[in-house]
Amino acid sequence: MNKSKKKAALGRYIWLLPLAALLFLCGVAGLYTYRYQQRFLPGTTIAGVDCANMTALEAAQALKEVVSVTKITLGDSSGELVAEIPVTAFVDEGKLDDAALNAFNSQKENAGLFDWLLPGQHPCPAAFFRSVTEEQAAQVLEAAVYKDQPLIAPADACIELTDEGYEIIPEEPGTTINMEVCAAALAEGLRAMKTIWPAPDAIIAEKAFVRPKITADSPTIRKMANELDSYLLLPVTIDFGDGETYTLTAGDIISACDITIRKSRVKCAPDPERIRALIDELTDKYGYDGVNAKFRHAENTRPYVYYRVGDNGWTLDRAALTDRVYTALSKREGAVLKPSYDYTWYWKSFYARSRLGDTFIEISLDNQYLWAYKDGELIVETPVVTGNIAQRCDTRRGFFRIAYKVTDVTLRGPTWDDHVDYWMPFDGEIGLHDSSWRSTYGGDIYLNDGSHGCVNTPLKAMRLIYRYFDSNDVVIVY
Repeated sequence: MNKSKKKAALGRYIWLLPLAALLFLCGVAGLYTYRYQQRFLPGTTIAGVDCANMTALEAAQALKEVVSVTKITLGDSSGELVAEIPVTAFVDEGKLDDAALNAFNSQKENAGLFDWLLPGQHPCPAAFFRSVTEEQAAQVLEAAVYKDQPLIAPADACIELTDEGYEIIPEEPGTTINMEVCAAALAEGLRAMKTIWPAPDAIIAEKAFVRPKITADSPTIRKMANELDSYLLLPVTIDFGDGETYTLTAGDIISACDITIRKSRVKCAPDPERIRALIDELTDKYGYDGVNAKFRHAENTRPYVYYRVGDNGWTLDRAALTDRVYTALSKREGAVLKPSYDYTWYWKSFYARSRLGDTFIEISLDNQYLWAYKDGELIVETPVVTGNIAQRCDTRRGFFRIAYKVTDVTLRGPTWDDHVDYWMPFDGEIGLHDSSWRSTYGGDIYLNDGSHGCVNTPLKAMRLIYRYFDSNDVVIVY
């Protein structure tokens, strides 16, 4: 009886359990509903920033933190970076609070009490970017681009002449941007920007950089290089004879011509005077000027020495050779030129009768040294000092004969008045003599402190030369 009563009593209260559970769930739901009346719904983002479960104040703080580290990238259509600009440059910080509050109010107006139970995303619009004009964008860009680097204008590629030819100078891209294009792209991109997190897509400007107009591989540079090659690589060879040939180098042609490069055009004008100077230099080195005189060479470096004789002229027709080189360069025609030699000017019969014997004085300008041979015997050898190179008083190279010899004479000139014990002229007013004012000879004295052209010789050596050599004896200077 008691058990039956207990079961009946329990049956009357069992319905309270579901009611209690329902009341509990309603309480929990009420608490969450109340909570989400103060916070953003799950899945809420403002400008891409996750603000779920945050109050408007917390969301504003989250936005500020993201804004402080986010940068907007401006790039060129080629993929090159133009600038990275902090978002803070375009955001009114005071509007972040308003943006968060407006988003919250908008969400509350449009959301039901129990929307927090429904899965999904709740993106909210943001209105915290300033309205940026192209002028304002340009100011921000200039500060961002040129803050840590100077404004460098682009430079076109060009061609510069050198002593040995020419060099192609590559273009310099510089750092100049097309401010009008970039500012317009930035302003338009900001107006279209909806999110700042994750990092917004780069804003792309078409042809953002001011590029050089002429590059090193451009047709303009190639055309100028080909034009220069047609001048500087011209195969002009001078055949001096006896195996001595010389082909003009690019450096030779540059030295002999007036070459201008202007407005992508090349002009080469051969200069007769400069060509003559080049021909003189080459002839001195490779040509056979003067009598082919074979003699006992003290330095033993070559068996034959070819020299000009006295003042009678040059055997090689330098003027004619100059004209032929000028013509070849003017017409841009390759050529092998053989100089004409004139052997009629010197006394053939005289040299045929009186061939160079074993008595002569040999002077090496390069070594500043003299050897004197009498009947094949070395009488004296000594260092000497010849003409001053720095003052263009060079002692002339050549094949000469002693004109006469005297003692105790004063040599006078525009700037000198010197007494010498022995005087033996062999090339006009140039000759051998002692020089009491010198204490050292040889070496490189002649380069800056040489004579006015004479061969200064130590007194002891000059005394022997005067004793053993007479008028008409040969003096060979090389």
